Amino acid sequence: MSKKKSTPRKPFPRTEPAHSFLYAPNQLEPPQAFFETNDLHARINLYLKDPLNARQSTAFVSSFDNRLTLLWGPPGTGKTTVAAGIIMGWLEHAWSLGVPLCVGVGSSNYNAIDNLLLDVADLLDRRRDALGAYPETHLIRVRSSHKKPPQDERLIDIERSSADAGALAEQLDSPAGCHVVGGTWMQLGKMAEASRGAPTAHWFDLLVLDEASQVSVTSAGPYYLLLKPSGHVVLAGDHRQLGPIYGFQMRDTNKGLFDCIFTYAQETHEIDPVMLEQNYRSNDEITGWPRIRFYSPGYQAFRPKRRLDITIPDYGGGPPEGWPQQLGWSPEYLRLMDPDWPVVVVTYPPGMYTLSNPFEAQTVAALAFLYRKILRDNGKNPSDREFWTKLLGIVTPHRAQMSSIKNFLISAAGMPLDPPPFVDTVDRFQGQERDLMIASYAVADRDFVGHEEDFILNPRRFNVTLTRSMSKFMWFISDAIVQHLPSDADVARDAAHLQLFVENYCDSLNERISLPFIDDGEVRQMPCKLRVKTRG
Repeated sequence: MSKKKSTPRKPFPRTEPAHSFLYAPNQLEPPQAFFETNDLHARINLYLKDPLNARQSTAFVSSFDNRLTLLWGPPGTGKTTVAAGIIMGWLEHAWSLGVPLCVGVGSSNYNAIDNLLLDVADLLDRRRDALGAYPETHLIRVRSSHKKPPQDERLIDIERSSADAGALAEQLDSPAGCHVVGGTWMQLGKMAEASRGAPTAHWFDLLVLDEASQVSVTSAGPYYLLLKPSGHVVLAGDHRQLGPIYGFQMRDTNKGLFDCIFTYAQETHEIDPVMLEQNYRSNDEITGWPRIRFYSPGYQAFRPKRRLDITIPDYGGGPPEGWPQQLGWSPEYLRLMDPDWPVVVVTYPPGMYTLSNPFEAQTVAALAFLYRKILRDNGKNPSDREFWTKLLGIVTPHRAQMSSIKNFLISAAGMPLDPPPFVDTVDRFQGQERDLMIASYAVADRDFVGHEEDFILNPRRFNVTLTRSMSKFMWFISDAIVQHLPSDADVARDAAHLQLFVENYCDSLNERISLPFIDDGEVRQMPCKLRVKTRG
């Protein structure tokens, strides 16, 4: 029986400029000539909330002078704000020449896409108020049929399989005005394929990928297929925060190929990033550890003395009025809330808790209730939405603990269901910020820590956990994690980032306390160690 001859597979066609952006960005054609970027910079500074600082200005100019710009934005440095300013600079340039412009906005999730689009919408409003009307410009978000439309009416909602999507594709093929279009790589690629028969199109003059440290190389490629031959790309991210989520552990990233597009461009092609250094979010105590372990001495707090804006009431040693019966009370809770303690860590002995931890869940719920109570007793009455979107955030590595905390917040602390308490995993909290952040690491079983040490001791995860805080950070973590000794040298080096934070950095106070929790209907006391980092 003769074997059937195989037909040689045709090589995949080389698509430009996508191929060069991925494999040879240093060999891309030089950018087109722009008029003086200093004029554009000065113009957008007229309506930015805060003028761009020196590093931010460098990133702005680089977006015009270079085909590929890496905007390295450590936590709180205004990365998304700068990305929005860059888009406004490109719009100002197009408006001044009376030419159309198409900007693509992408990321690994809709939250990051919407955040950047809404920052642009805010700047368009400020621009109108400061300088008057501008030429026709549309902000558009493309989504799948099962995703919710954007909540802000300033964003035009396009469902990808609708007739509106086909019309948008035609407009992008032959634009008559300015369009800023946000969407995931899959939805934009499918929109191009439905219109053109292939997931390629010459649509975008400028592509901005926000949270690029979470965008895999394989996800960035489809975005690149939508660039014009002369297109520019800005990758805004921070490779010291969490990267793309894979269903497997990848120790050797092959110079970023299996990490994120930001790392890949930086390490494989040696593209030097523009690093932002001024932290506008957090105080000096919260910024201090990332400055030592993750960034550089230039990473400094713009508001070093920022504090939680509360005054601790005197409840006479007992619980405040209305304290939930399902939660234990301790005067130690008031000490933990002290605004002069911007960093608080509570550790406790190892136990049997793995993915869910009732002691931590009850304590977090009690502190959330107390924070809301103190605000009201201070004469402040934020709405439920403001409380959960601006004032308090709760993070935990595991979904089981997330559900446990939510249950205690609703059933024990009486928090409303609408809006629901904002409790989420660390991965989903990246890019957000709150005045007070409470972290519950949950795992207290020594064997389980060893089983998931790559995950629970990940320094990027801890960096994100800590740097969501604006004024105060509280962390509940078992000694099973703090004292764990990994046998793998790489994991041990990673673990040092969070273990030394507890043992060495939080050195202003170190004392033993007890905190209550209810177990089988009885109030028990958990022996804990309180560590604090204060100013000075």
